[in-house]
Amino acid sequence: MFVRNFDLILDPADAMQIAMLVREFDTEDIDPTGEEYSGDEAFADEEDLLEQEEKDPADPALDALGAAVNLLNVDAQRDLLALMWVGRGDYRPEDWATARHQATDVADMHLAKYLAETPLASTYLIEGLSQMGYSVDDYEAS
Repeated sequence: MFVRNFDLILDPADAMQIAMLVREFDTEDIDPTGEEYSGDEAFADEEDLLEQEEKDPADPALDALGAAVNLLNVDAQRDLLALMWVGRGDYRPEDWATARHQATDVADMHLAKYLAETPLASTYLIEGLSQMGYSVDDYEAS
């Protein structure tokens, strides 16, 4: 068990809330038969895909995720990104300073979109919290 000798700038409750919002995207690319698909198969070429994307209304789930991420200050957003990297195994908890430093090097985060497009991002965030010494049970949404 990793012994935490620091605190995140990011409130762990906010991280858990965002993980729950991201979870909606983790199941989005699975059809009712359980098969994964990208949703692009129906389009003959890239031009058709771009035309369809322009017609699609705003995604309320992405809007909610974006709003939650945008409420965080930039340091908390960087913690969120580093936390996901720790949960994914890119960094060990002992390497938090390195992960956090790498997150500060990300110039233009577009974090909500990045989280939505990263498969298993909610799982990585929850795992990252756990690995960093935060009891996930204390922050799970009721």
